[in-house]
Amino acid sequence: MTSAGISDAPWWAPTPPRPQYSGCRRSSQYVTVSDGTKIAIDLFLPDGLGASDRVPTLITQTPYLRAVEFRNKVVEKLATKLVFLGTSDFAEECVRYGYAFVLMDLRGAGASFGHKGVGLMDDAVHDGSDVIDWIVAQPWSNGRVGATGVSAHGLCAEYLVTAKNDALKAIVPRFTAFDIYRSTHVGGALPIRFMVDIGSLLRAMDANQLHKMPEKRAARLLLRAMVKGLKPVDDDRDRSQLAAAVREHAGNEMFDKDLSSVEYRDDAMPSAHGATIDTQSPFTFAADMEAAGVPIYAYGGWLDASFARELISLHNTVRTPGSQLILGPWAHGGKFYSSPLVDKKRRTDFPHAAEIVRFFDRFLKTDPAPADDAPVHYFTMGSEQWKACASWPPPAVVTPLFLDAGRALTTATPAAGSDRYAVDFTAGTGVHSRFGKHLTTELFPVVYPGRAERDGQLLTFDSPPLDDDMEVTGHPVATLHVSSSATDGLFIVYLEDIAPDGTVRTVTDGWLRARYRKLAGAAPPYWHAPPYRTYNRADGAPLVPGEVTELVFDLFPTSWLFRRGHAVRVAIAGADKDNLAPVAQDQAPIMFVHRGPATPSRVELPVVSS
Repeated sequence: MTSAGISDAPWWAPTPPRPQYSGCRRSSQYVTVSDGTKIAIDLFLPDGLGASDRVPTLITQTPYLRAVEFRNKVVEKLATKLVFLGTSDFAEECVRYGYAFVLMDLRGAGASFGHKGVGLMDDAVHDGSDVIDWIVAQPWSNGRVGATGVSAHGLCAEYLVTAKNDALKAIVPRFTAFDIYRSTHVGGALPIRFMVDIGSLLRAMDANQLHKMPEKRAARLLLRAMVKGLKPVDDDRDRSQLAAAVREHAGNEMFDKDLSSVEYRDDAMPSAHGATIDTQSPFTFAADMEAAGVPIYAYGGWLDASFARELISLHNTVRTPGSQLILGPWAHGGKFYSSPLVDKKRRTDFPHAAEIVRFFDRFLKTDPAPADDAPVHYFTMGSEQWKACASWPPPAVVTPLFLDAGRALTTATPAAGSDRYAVDFTAGTGVHSRFGKHLTTELFPVVYPGRAERDGQLLTFDSPPLDDDMEVTGHPVATLHVSSSATDGLFIVYLEDIAPDGTVRTVTDGWLRARYRKLAGAAPPYWHAPPYRTYNRADGAPLVPGEVTELVFDLFPTSWLFRRGHAVRVAIAGADKDNLAPVAQDQAPIMFVHRGPATPSRVELPVVSS
């Protein structure tokens, strides 16, 4: 199958919801919250809304910026594709379906006063709830509010549930985390590219030096020519209030620095007065979220960092009636159709705003729509089809593929032996893989280019061509029996599809830093696909050079159809120079992957019936 003729359009595409309005009116102002801090908001209302009409409201809280002031209208129109500049396309789309929309700068961000702490939760809960109270007091409000947003905005939506504000009726957190440690220290490895990129963006935004956001000098010069800076609210004509707010931002704490300094889950964040990352993780407050009774639509994409796994945990932990889960062929923000079968940059066919208002309509409209959808929808790549099920994961048969002699994969008992690999620290997945640059700009799809060539730097094992189609849907698990010359190491496993023409496509991947290998004896504090480890400092341990050690870790969840005649490849690496901080590079590790009846290194695949 090629990309010609395939689509990620939704299952309901033949009967889409119909917009009620043709446009919207946008205004901005300060809302003063209960402690006296002035919070900047943009308000979007349907164009043509009557004086007696009442509509529900959606709110997004951003720690970045809600709006940019351009040099002129022509430049503004040209810049609408630069999503990191806070464009309002999504809000405008939602408004056409009969909603008001409030886009809110968190305190310490954009044009809002105050300063940001490392933990956003307290401000998102306090200020967000106060702004909801302001919303429901407006003459156009029907008294019902929903919260949504991508990434940190989605985290704020999760936080806001714990405020237990009666007007908040539903949320749609999109492409975001549930366990912040697990999503930023995946397998104990630090996604250093993301940390560096997000840190530079935050510092430029908070100081109102937006031209410093791009990485390259030419892009900085272009941006300086295009934008004046942060956009003041409408009545701040001389920009004096904006200037005063930006001065207060000088006291902001930078969460990228705190996250990067933390090694173990129970390490204190330097700027958080002894608090750990878990004090900001929504999973810690799962009981409060469920007690609030707010339905949650966990909304994510297979290719988006580790967030598909996070949203699955959210959905399976906070079991509020009416909640749903969707997992599509998308990267961060869902702007691109990123299935490995799509061979060129391609916009999604999926109308996200329409799908999101379909969910909100059930809980926010006076005459709610019926609940006629399955709780879970997921997209199977390879067959390029939407599927539905009552719960995640769908029933599957765990099928092990063992590493065997001759760099083969087999379902039979493998031959005893080992394979030597000198870790190549020049190996990488490119800057547009799941932890690449799409996380900070949303301007790119996720791609793993040139895998056939890049696999030449890795240790690979291939199955024979498949006799039948094989759908893998769920959470693959890797078990490696390894020894190493080093006292630590990063062990990366790629699950790949080899087409008959030799094309190699990455299906999913995952990794573990060896010092975090100890499995927990207790149950996890939230729904967690096996295996589970604490990542606490007391459980950390170095490798003993030359000693055989078992490493068990999950790959990122996926849904992929291996076609008949295709082969399965397992590729093993010790570094991803493009995205992950190197581990034990100064020790030049030589690793051995052991196989055989006593040391059965393998990947276990959840195979579902057709």
